[in-house]
Amino acid sequence: MHCSEIVNEDYYRERAQRTRARVNYASWVAYIFGLAALVVFRPVGLVSIGTGLLLSILYYAIPVEPPASPGTRKKKRFTTFLKRQLKVERVAITMPGLRNKKLIFVGTPLLAALIGYTANVFLLQEPVNDILHRNSAFNGMQISAHYEYWVVPGVVVYDLEKLGVRQTPIDVHTAFLEFAQKMRTRRYSRVELSYRGTTKFSIDGNSFRRLGDEYAKRNLEFVLYSFPTLFHPEDHVKSPEPGTSGRDALLEFHRQWYGNDPLTKPVK
Repeated sequence: MHCSEIVNEDYYRERAQRTRARVNYASWVAYIFGLAALVVFRPVGLVSIGTGLLLSILYYAIPVEPPASPGTRKKKRFTTFLKRQLKVERVAITMPGLRNKKLIFVGTPLLAALIGYTANVFLLQEPVNDILHRNSAFNGMQISAHYEYWVVPGVVVYDLEKLGVRQTPIDVHTAFLEFAQKMRTRRYSRVELSYRGTTKFSIDGNSFRRLGDEYAKRNLEFVLYSFPTLFHPEDHVKSPEPGTSGRDALLEFHRQWYGNDPLTKPVK
């Protein structure tokens, strides 16, 4: 009479819990390894992080409760089902080389990624959006600000994604100075300047804060003509020739940042 029915629901729940625990453990191992691998070899890190996130989705997809038997009339509430299915659990991962030391995580890497993305939006992207909306000269300009790889809190990426037809180098320059002024009270180890995802220059955190302070004091000579000397160009970016005047060095900086793109070539 009980053919094809679950006769021991507790056994089913225990088995599902063990399976989910193993999947969650594997997802955290892949995710943490991916974060570490980003520093050494980015493609491997991204693949590993993606694997961890996919395992997180699989974790939530594994049913906690046994399927309802045909003879069962009692229906469980959907909210109860969600509460059990999305239950946040702790995961302990042993640290290599350290006895009796473990990393404790709550939830899944998917939850951690969502929290990290939210932090990027509210701590970096929202201040940039506020700057762009307050000045009509920035209309059409699109800038993305986020932590490096979206997860490294000490490094900020300032990515110029799009320019409007009316934007001039001074508009681009002013937008970044406004960002430096707004963020000068926070401590970062490095800020990177990118154009459409490609890093062109970087500035150390102390110089970035000084740039924001000097702009707040309206020290225009410093924020204009000393500006290029504060940045370190990437290997594929040409540095200004020694003895170049402050004005020419600033224009060359903008050319190397975004002006050599076919769409923004007329930077003069």
